[in-house]
Amino acid sequence: MYNNAGNLVFGPVEALGRGSNLPTNGFDHTQWIKKDADVPTGEYATSVIAPGPSIFSYGPYNRVWLHPALSGDAKIAEEAGRNGILIHGGELTTDKSLPWYPLRPTFGCIRLENSNQKALIEAIEHAGGGTGMITINNLLKIYEVNAPWNKI
Repeated sequence: MYNNAGNLVFGPVEALGRGSNLPTNGFDHTQWIKKDADVPTGEYATSVIAPGPSIFSYGPYNRVWLHPALSGDAKIAEEAGRNGILIHGGELTTDKSLPWYPLRPTFGCIRLENSNQKALIEAIEHAGGGTGMITINNLLKIYEVNAPWNKI
């Protein structure tokens, strides 16, 4: 994350935007247009919201809500009914055999390790908080393109 002056204020950190293989997405997490699948690429408006109801699933810290979608696959998915995409923390997996270890797939959000989620929220607050814009590319690197925070 870069501030408006172009200074690095957070990251880079590991993040996982992999969805789950559930009936709601045809047992295929790669179908980004469907609920619970991988995070669609594109631009999103963002805002910081309260922690989730489950510390195991969302971690204990505030979350970043990616809404509304502004362009790219994100906009296509939202127009098809997909919503509720967040950046949040959550408990790590202990199974080192999994290809995404130590992060766990979500139901269509981006997961950070809890301490990284805390640091992200603190960096956003230190940069002025509020809302911003994020671009997610195919590598699931996150870039903010508008004030108050600039890149993740």
